[in-house]
Amino acid sequence: MAPKVFIIGAGWAGLSAARSYLLLNPSVDLTILDDDTSVGGVWSASRVYPGLVADSPRGLFEYSDMSMLDEQVFSDSRRKDVNSNTTSLDVNSMGKSESKVLDERKKFGLVRGEEVHNYLHKYAEKWDLLRRIKFRSRVVEAQRIQQGDKKPQGWRIILSSGDIMECDRLIVASGLFSDPSIPDIPGLEAFTGLSMHSKMLGQEHQFLNTRKIKNIIVVGACKSAMETLNVCLSLPSKPQIHWIIRGNQHGVPILMNNPIGTVPVVAIATTRFLAALSPCIFDTESGLYRFFHSGQNRLGTWLCAQYNRLMTWVVKTGAGYEKSEQGRMIKPRVDSIFQSILYLSLIHNGNPVVDEIHKGERIKVHRGELDQATAKSLFIRRKSSDESLDTQETKLEEIPGEAIVWCTGWKSTTSIFSTAESMSLGLPVPDSSQTEETRKHWIDRYTAADVETLTYFPALKQWPLVRAFEATTNFRMYRHILSPKLLAEGDRSIAFVGYVINAQTAFASELTGLWSVAWMEGLLRPEDLPSEQDMEKDVARAHAWRARRYGILGFILPEVTLEVQTLFDLLVKDLGGKVQRKGGWREYLGVYEAKDYEGLVEELKAAAKKKSRAID
Repeated sequence: MAPKVFIIGAGWAGLSAARSYLLLNPSVDLTILDDDTSVGGVWSASRVYPGLVADSPRGLFEYSDMSMLDEQVFSDSRRKDVNSNTTSLDVNSMGKSESKVLDERKKFGLVRGEEVHNYLHKYAEKWDLLRRIKFRSRVVEAQRIQQGDKKPQGWRIILSSGDIMECDRLIVASGLFSDPSIPDIPGLEAFTGLSMHSKMLGQEHQFLNTRKIKNIIVVGACKSAMETLNVCLSLPSKPQIHWIIRGNQHGVPILMNNPIGTVPVVAIATTRFLAALSPCIFDTESGLYRFFHSGQNRLGTWLCAQYNRLMTWVVKTGAGYEKSEQGRMIKPRVDSIFQSILYLSLIHNGNPVVDEIHKGERIKVHRGELDQATAKSLFIRRKSSDESLDTQETKLEEIPGEAIVWCTGWKSTTSIFSTAESMSLGLPVPDSSQTEETRKHWIDRYTAADVETLTYFPALKQWPLVRAFEATTNFRMYRHILSPKLLAEGDRSIAFVGYVINAQTAFASELTGLWSVAWMEGLLRPEDLPSEQDMEKDVARAHAWRARRYGILGFILPEVTLEVQTLFDLLVKDLGGKVQRKGGWREYLGVYEAKDYEGLVEELKAAAKKKSRAID
């Protein structure tokens, strides 16, 4: 009997997982559940807004089997949302050079947000997925169905509508973060103006364009904050923009990208050589590792240190922070950008935001911690001297606003599972929910892994461990897909796709999706994987490395940002595919693209068939 499979999420991860399942088992009874009204996830029609441009360039933000350079992908500038008659967005907040690059649609060029959405819609059409998607279907709970000898036989899914559905297998592809996080500050309920999370900017940005709104407060220093500033600058009503950033040492690190260059910085970052300059626990055997990171080659160690100094200099000077007082207010105050790279915002040359920050006319920067809200303002508590971070003297500053846009991140979306189930799956849970035995077990694992990590990468000793404030466990998922325990038990009823944060979202989603489906369909077997004990050690090593490499964000989240190519190598090797796919000098200096992995599904099938014959 064909398995009944539910996939939660119709974004990059969900669509690619669906395609992989149909390729490996065409008879599957497959349904995609999504709470939006169109495909795309964060790139759905409802979340695309004027000026939204992807960080990844054209040709690198795509699946292996469909090129974003195909003109048919752009035959419609934007697909219709089932809730809206809107078919296009005016991108009116860009510089002339940036707009020109957007129109050229050349390889490594910029990609508009609506083009990304249209690409994903076309992909869903290509694989006949649209009829399999149930929109407006928000999953609020997932429960195991127990039968017979208490072995898991499937999942019961409960929707916000109250509908209950059951399936044999469940793929969670809704992403690490899709629930908006807004700070809980005193008095916020009394605010009488428009208050929205940046998630809603695509649907509600037009409400900001009114004469009643003379001041807009933007809270946050991440990429979405920069995009929100861009949108607010484009409003015909020309409101005053008040930008609140925290008073921490990270500031607002900005990497300027030249969109008319031959190869943009994001593309260069996909080369094996550049990835090799960053220490990564997934590569501790190659010649590049031994040269750069083992500590046994003085020249390699020196070159790595110089590379990190260069990156710090590029970030600290590229945006011209010293041009103005406001520029100095947002300048990173760390000695090295090494652990602050995750806070980086990529800004394309021609974008007006940086110039407007320096001018200080439309955008006013405020640096401090949120304190309270009133009917028509926010209060922040700032240090009396921004230049002296050690002083304890603070004072309140009132910031007026008729609208607030919260660019303050996301909450974990794994709450559809019970605490006990989350722990079994390898998801974070409150630390207090662990038994003392389990807590000690993982502390021992992490301690040993940290020692091992520092042995492999002596240079990481200069970066102390900074633990999270919230008392929760870490992600404990092998290959970022499922817990060692369930993999060792042969549980093929559930997998997580897209649960790793990286700089190549599209192909990472495709590859983790293929790995997950291969596991569910038996093309990957328990005997193909390490023992449960060794998988736990692998999970602990990955966590210890992230905590040293990326600081507190790496401690909390599954970050593999600059080193994702090494993770791809592991996953491809697991699947029985060819790891090095370019050859010659291009293997290390060439830009790795999704299309380089075309044919991986056939390689997986061939490897599985070979293993089957060996058993027979």
